[in-house]
Amino acid sequence: MNEIRTEITLEAPVERIWELLADCTLYPFWNPLFKQVTGRMVVGESMNFMVSLPDITPFLIKPKVLSVKPAKGFCWQQTLYFAGLFSWKYCTELEVISLQHSKYIQKFHFGGILGPLSSLAMRGEVTAGLSKMNEALRRWGEKGNIQCLKC
Repeated sequence: MNEIRTEITLEAPVERIWELLADCTLYPFWNPLFKQVTGRMVVGESMNFMVSLPDITPFLIKPKVLSVKPAKGFCWQQTLYFAGLFSWKYCTELEVISLQHSKYIQKFHFGGILGPLSSLAMRGEVTAGLSKMNEALRRWGEKGNIQCLKC
């Protein structure tokens, strides 16, 4: 399977989690997977992400934003030369469980001819990276005051 999926239930409203996810300037303060992000989360635009996976030297990617749905999620895709050779598609989803509980889902799909090999080679590191991001989102999202990260 070329898709890796993680999910976590959070004791925080979807709006608070979205605020944390949508403000990429906050990522260096809380996000262990995407340590640095520049650019705007706008459909059709490219962004720069410094990816930090366990046991792999951090590396820069420049994906194109495919979708942004406030308080629901976003997707981007990174291609190597062209999508038929190798691509990564990363999507997030937020689901309302109750007023004070939400579910955060991350999906990471390896595509193209090299997709299955990359999925096999990097499955453990990607899963660990997504899990670390989930736990960081829990720590910061459940605190209740996202503004403290901006101080």
